[in-house]
Amino acid sequence: MESPGSMLVILTAYLAFVLRVGPAFMRKRQPYKFTTTMLVYNAVQVAISAYLAHMFFKNIHEYGVTPKKCLMTNDYSRKEVITSLWMYFIAKITELADTVFIILRKKDRQVTFLHMYHHTIMVIATWGIIKYWPTYALTFAGFVNSLVHVVMYTYYGLAGLGPNVTKYLTWKKYLTTFQLVQFVSVIIQYSTAVFVSDCPPQKSFNIFIVCNAVFFLLLFCHFYMKTYSKKKE
Repeated sequence: MESPGSMLVILTAYLAFVLRVGPAFMRKRQPYKFTTTMLVYNAVQVAISAYLAHMFFKNIHEYGVTPKKCLMTNDYSRKEVITSLWMYFIAKITELADTVFIILRKKDRQVTFLHMYHHTIMVIATWGIIKYWPTYALTFAGFVNSLVHVVMYTYYGLAGLGPNVTKYLTWKKYLTTFQLVQFVSVIIQYSTAVFVSDCPPQKSFNIFIVCNAVFFLLLFCHFYMKTYSKKKE
C-alpha cells in the first residue's frame, strides 16, 4: 500500500493478457476445459466471499449501518475498518483470474465492457479508498457485494459441473436481480451514512462513489434487459 506501483503492474499485466497476449496465444489452440481447476477456484472464491461477508457483518452488528459517531478516530475501530477493506481489496485482485480463465477457455464473448470495467475499477478504487479515504460508510457495500459473490461463484461452480447440473440452474436471472438490488441499496445506504456521519469523506470522493454505483446500476440494467427481456422475432 506504500505506492500504487504493485497494483498498477498487476492491472497492466492483466489488461495486456486479456486484450492482446491471451487472444493471440489462444488463436490457433483448442480451448482449455479446466474442469477441476474451475471447481476449486469457484469454491475458494465462495469461501473468501463468505469470510468477507462475515467480517463486514460483524462490524455492522457492532457499529450499525449508518453510525453518527466517527469510527476512524478510534484506533480499534479504525484498524477493524481498514483490515476489512484491505482483505476486500486482495479479493478483488484474485478475481482478476475470472477473465484469464475466460480467455483460456475461448469464451471471449463474455469479456464485455461491463466485465472489464468492473474488474479494473474495483481494484483501482479499493486501493485508493484504503490509501486515502478509508471510511466505515463503505462497510455495508462490502457486505452486500460479498453476499452477491457467494451466490455468483456458487452458480459458476455448479455450472462448471456440466449439462447434467446446468439444466437445473434456472436462477441466473435472479442473480442479476440481486446485483441490481445491491446497487440501489448501496446508493441509499452510502448517501445516508455520509449525511449523518460526524466525519464524512470529502465531497469529491462521495460523488465518485455514488456516480460509480449509479453507472454500475445502469450497466447491469442494460445487461438485464438485453439478456432477459423477451423479444418477438
